Amino acid sequence: MLEITLFLLGGVIGALGSYVVLTHNRSESAVERKLRELQDEFTAYRENVNQHFNRTADLVNNLTESYVKVQKHLEEASVSFAEPPKSFALEPQENQAIASLPQFVAVEAREKPAARDATFAESVLQPPRDYAPKSSPREKGTLSEDFGLDRSSY
Repeated sequence: MLEITLFLLGGVIGALGSYVVLTHNRSESAVERKLRELQDEFTAYRENVNQHFNRTADLVNNLTESYVKVQKHLEEASVSFAEPPKSFALEPQENQAIASLPQFVAVEAREKPAARDATFAESVLQPPRDYAPKSSPREKGTLSEDFGLDRSSY
């Protein structure tokens, strides 16, 4: 009977030992737990970003549709406003009055100014210069390579 008791006691101790070993292997370490938490956080962040871009795309599509509607509305309005109402129809007498109004002449079609005016404009109005004028013909100009250099300082 002792052998049977020892056999059963060994079986119980072996079962408890294997249970402890398997339980220890199943429990996750702190690093594994932190890794799983980070993966869950990253998945939630990625989901949030996807929702943001989907919402943005929907809003841009709505904006585009609204723009098309406004464009169509303006086109329809321009057609309806371009034609004068029938109440604005001119009587034949009014057409003659409009025809007698002086016609405007384009600036290009006007006659050229007199030669006296051209010489006056040339003498008074001169184009701006990008250099300083010389006071005498012998003087070096501002575009000269040695303008303003004192040879004695070398």
